[in-house]
Amino acid sequence: MSQIHVCLVTGEYPPAVGGIADYTALLAEHLREEEMRVSVVTGDYGGDDGGRRARRGTSPRPTGTTEPPDVQTVNGWGFRSIREIVRRIGDIEPDVVHLQYQTAAFGMSAAVCLLPYAVRAASRRPRFITTFHDLRVPYLFPRAGSLRRAPARLLLGASDGSIFTDHSDLLAARPRRKAAWIPIGPGVVPRGRPNRAATRNRFQIDADEFVIAHFGFMNASKGVETLLAAAERLVRTGLRFRVLFVGEDQGISDPTNARTAARIRALESRLHLEDHIIRTGWLPATEISRALAASDVAALPYADGASLRRSTLLTCFGHGIPVVTTTPVPFAPVPREYAIEPFDEPEQYRIDESLAALVPVGDDAALADELHRLAHDPGRRKALARSARQFAQRLSWPSIARGTAGFYGAVRRAAARERSRAR
Repeated sequence: MSQIHVCLVTGEYPPAVGGIADYTALLAEHLREEEMRVSVVTGDYGGDDGGRRARRGTSPRPTGTTEPPDVQTVNGWGFRSIREIVRRIGDIEPDVVHLQYQTAAFGMSAAVCLLPYAVRAASRRPRFITTFHDLRVPYLFPRAGSLRRAPARLLLGASDGSIFTDHSDLLAARPRRKAAWIPIGPGVVPRGRPNRAATRNRFQIDADEFVIAHFGFMNASKGVETLLAAAERLVRTGLRFRVLFVGEDQGISDPTNARTAARIRALESRLHLEDHIIRTGWLPATEISRALAASDVAALPYADGASLRRSTLLTCFGHGIPVVTTTPVPFAPVPREYAIEPFDEPEQYRIDESLAALVPVGDDAALADELHRLAHDPGRRKALARSARQFAQRLSWPSIARGTAGFYGAVRRAAARERSRAR
């Protein structure tokens, strides 16, 4: 059997900043270890601002022994760019085009949803597969009403196969064509054994200070205001603590992050929390691992509840850090027709209180109480850390690549059967 050639189309890729960039780089690395040929089509991050953000990216470079993928860049993702994107894909001549879809990663442009039609018009060869990283209604256009859902529905109907990284998105989409639930993995994979004491010394953290980590961009959905309100409550308890914001504030795709970051800094000042907060700024992946290892807990109070779409949550799990997060939406099993090995038992991936300390969304008092309890309960922290690490091991990148490769095969076999029936 000949080697399958996959073209990953993504709005973000290293050295650009973003969770989709992390995901695509790690997927490309491990698909190559599945003996696939991988190419990438991504945005051109040249120019003053784009170049600065790209050079400061936190996304991981491939670290395996395989050769890096061929990377082609395009100038944008608007309707005028479709022809250029199709031309790049045509030059690559892949067997599978695999789009990594998240609205913010493509500059909120709906044009990319027409890509399956444009690729098919230019060539009958490649199968078109879309991974839906986020089916939430785009938040930048609050007055667009139901039209905001139309691009994603169009893309869903035009793709030969669809992968959903969150099982609730799959259940909401109700795809009619081949589909599967394949979760994401940690955005930063722990490597080596970081020196906790040395990292705390670097950030001037005393040995007896309780360190609460927050990892990820200052996005409106991250609930950072709730974390700061909880921190202000902790000050009044007399607990010696620091809040360690790990990594870049803004990223490259979502323009609302800058406004959120400015609002967060203003709130810190109003609450007089400056002496309790440390910001690492941009860090390479190895330094992110060290910063997380220097923390006692991670606080991730997502405004929409914890879910497996959050690579920041999975990164903390993978580093064996006890996590306090918000109660997830009720778990609904994935129907059998959407299950694929090695993720064919989705109920094993339920987020519950054996895995993380859970508090209601937006409840800063409950968050402060839980953090205070964990500060004085090392046994509970150890148990949560152990459960988190075991959970993350089931979401390893080799498993994700194996499931993705299996889905490519299933979609190509289904297409072959359709061609046979047509003849």
